[in-house]
Amino acid sequence: MKKWTILVIFAALALILAACGGDDDNDSDTRPTATEAATAEADGAPSLDAAPDLGGGPDLAGGLSGGPGDERQLPGCSDPDSDECPAPLDMPLDGEASVEGVSINYPSRYFDAAVGDETGGDALIAITPSENYRFEEQAAFQVYFAESVDAALADLVDPDTAEWTAGALEGTIGVARDAAQEPQQATTIGAFALPDGRAIVLKAETTGQYGWDLFSRVYDDMLQTLTVAET
Repeated sequence: MKKWTILVIFAALALILAACGGDDDNDSDTRPTATEAATAEADGAPSLDAAPDLGGGPDLAGGLSGGPGDERQLPGCSDPDSDECPAPLDMPLDGEASVEGVSINYPSRYFDAAVGDETGGDALIAITPSENYRFEEQAAFQVYFAESVDAALADLVDPDTAEWTAGALEGTIGVARDAAQEPQQATTIGAFALPDGRAIVLKAETTGQYGWDLFSRVYDDMLQTLTVAET
């Protein structure tokens, strides 16, 4: 066998070994953020295999409906005309939580629901990420009664607000962002007046620069399913 042929074989073996060794170096956690997943879906890119496929909702420029024929932007969302604003997540609300005449649907594939004493606090219903949700941006939801709409919104500091209608419920949604936190946080409170003077509240706490933008559609969709039995 000629000398140059042997050299070529050794060179090929070296390249193969280097490639195999490189695979071991790439075993670190490369899970995408929800922003990356939603943006990839919105751009028509294939789903990322490193985490559950959350799907991509319509562009924020389309607005989120607060009622029939009403195309309004939920308060606190990024500029809908900005190319940097990711599309909101569009998750099927395939789970239902109900307690004391209050019911709401939620995306059970990625979230767990606790009711009553199981919430560990004063909330009627607490909805938190399950082990299936593996993105950096986080979201948690609570449903509870407040003394009034104003009392519920008083928990927010300098919020953006908008009047909102969800099914038979009418009230106000407020969103307050805290960019000083790391990661950034946003608190959303939707408070809706009840006949007895109280308010039913859907609260969302999201993290990450685009946490609220990504979960704004999920929040609105959940809100459309929120019902309170008449007493």
